[in-house]
Amino acid sequence: MRDKTIETQLRLLTLQLDNWKKLHDLITYGLDKARPIISAEQERQFTEIRANLLQESEHVFGALGILAELSGRAMNVLQRCVSVRGVRELTNEEIRRLESEWNGVFTKLGVVQGQLKSRRKSLADQNPVTYFVGRFLNRPATA
Repeated sequence: MRDKTIETQLRLLTLQLDNWKKLHDLITYGLDKARPIISAEQERQFTEIRANLLQESEHVFGALGILAELSGRAMNVLQRCVSVRGVRELTNEEIRRLESEWNGVFTKLGVVQGQLKSRRKSLADQNPVTYFVGRFLNRPATA
């Protein structure tokens, strides 16, 4: 059996995680001072990914029920890194905070993804009759 809500949440979460990974790649590139100068294409990519995250994070976090937990952390990351060049100019303390906040968001999203995949797997093992009978039997009694 499949649940449309879980499938939708997994799709949203996968897109969100992909954007967080891409952002991390560009942040890491910006922090590596041994790398060549940052190109206009990299800055454009960074701005596009950042814009997607700014636009979609609140919606995705709300749909997953983790808005209160992650919204502040995500906004801290997105406000700290305004461009690849800007990331290159961060102090060591700001870099540590940025990495810590990014890791907190990414880890929580990964945990939620694992929970959703687990729910999807347990639903796949059920047939519709057992699912609905189980929901009926576990329903709270009304007075």
